[in-house]
Amino acid sequence: MATNEEVTVTMTYWVDDKQERVVMAEASGEFVDILFSFLTLPLGTITRLQSDNKFPGQLEIGCINNLYESVKDLSPDVFRSNMCQKMLLSPRNPLEGYCQRLKLKVDDTPPTKHFVCPTCSTGSNLWVSTFEGATCSCRKLMDKETELLEEGSKEGESGVFVRGNAMFLICDDLTILPGSPGNAVLPLRNYQLDAQPMEVQVDKNRILHILKQALTSQTPLTDVFLNPNQTSVRKTTPFYPFSRYTGSSNNFKGSVEIKVIMSKSENKIKFAETDGDFVDFLVSFLTISLGSILHLMNGRVSLGSIQNLYASVKNLDSSCFIGSSKKLLLNPGVAPQFGCKSIQVSALQEVPKYWYGVKSGTNSDEKKISKIRNMLRDPEEMKLFEPRCCDIDGARERAIGFMKRPCIFVVSDDLKVKTTANGRTTTTNATTSATNATTNTTSSIQYLRQQIQNNYKGTEPVDGFFDTRYRFFDTESILPD
Repeated sequence: MATNEEVTVTMTYWVDDKQERVVMAEASGEFVDILFSFLTLPLGTITRLQSDNKFPGQLEIGCINNLYESVKDLSPDVFRSNMCQKMLLSPRNPLEGYCQRLKLKVDDTPPTKHFVCPTCSTGSNLWVSTFEGATCSCRKLMDKETELLEEGSKEGESGVFVRGNAMFLICDDLTILPGSPGNAVLPLRNYQLDAQPMEVQVDKNRILHILKQALTSQTPLTDVFLNPNQTSVRKTTPFYPFSRYTGSSNNFKGSVEIKVIMSKSENKIKFAETDGDFVDFLVSFLTISLGSILHLMNGRVSLGSIQNLYASVKNLDSSCFIGSSKKLLLNPGVAPQFGCKSIQVSALQEVPKYWYGVKSGTNSDEKKISKIRNMLRDPEEMKLFEPRCCDIDGARERAIGFMKRPCIFVVSDDLKVKTTANGRTTTTNATTSATNATTNTTSSIQYLRQQIQNNYKGTEPVDGFFDTRYRFFDTESILPD
């Protein structure tokens, strides 16, 4: 059986030789499924996939690259658990079950596994973890991997998001149309083409290249198939989130206060000083799917031609899709346990219930896990391990955040996140005294002022900066637009 790196999908395309561009392509539903899966990818996954592949030109989605590198560079000590940093660098796909069925998988994040305690197999201490390295309430490692029983695909059903046997037309700007003689003839007639179709086998490397160009270019197919070694001329617009979108509002739910250091002369924020709540909010951007970003921005973003792919999902007839996949693609959300509950930017998928028991209709005594109760005989409900809580007991059921408290962070205007020298958490005890927290805050302000003196000495006077408080009021506005 071929590996994911060796698998290819077929696409046929037509070229306008005079303008040296791809006019149109034709492919089956299995290829369109792969293109639509771009919308399910979390921003952190896109950043990681592109950094691992050496394509011409570096992909930059606003300041998301800076945010990703900051998470990578932060000490593991500032995270709530040893799993939190990994969760942000390799966030789970909210439609993982769908994407695992693709002929060619774009997302190489390891599939979710389920672990239980080898000792606690019944009663109130029945825990399950979808993260390796979790500790049971009995203090033993939950290292016994257990099979998850799921309903199989309907017999005779082909395809993942769209019907696999359907044919589609793909324009150079990733507008997708249902395949029909009328749709195919009109563009060819407009370009007065009499060219023979060219068939190509598209592998994973080319798919990832299409993803990059979809976020940077209006002509991704031409870029990949005719000019693979050229860098896209168009780049994404740089973003300066704090400076462009700060203000005050008493009506915004889930707001958080941050302390900022501004330049009066430039009317620009240089640094923000904040605690774990705001940093949790920022780093959670890495877990949000691309489709949900487009949903938040009503499909209007300045990122290549990806909005055309999103609009195609909207505009295609529901009969082209399987089940509720059209609705899911338009707002995939965030995978369970990966979002920020304190300030919600995107829809959080409901945390599933898990059941433990013997598979119904079998003579085996081996116990398995399922999200569907009636698939098991004498099922027992399980508690789900939460990696973002502070201890092993009841608080496990309530997520607090990715970052430890107390801890003071410095966030630059382009979303580079660092811990302060004096504000870094040196203890995991959640009951640190208010006196220590106050001392840390005071020290961090002094540290910030010293950094400003060092970084801006000779350019403008130190008293040109002042600190104030802003209430962050618009969660959508600091996302790419």
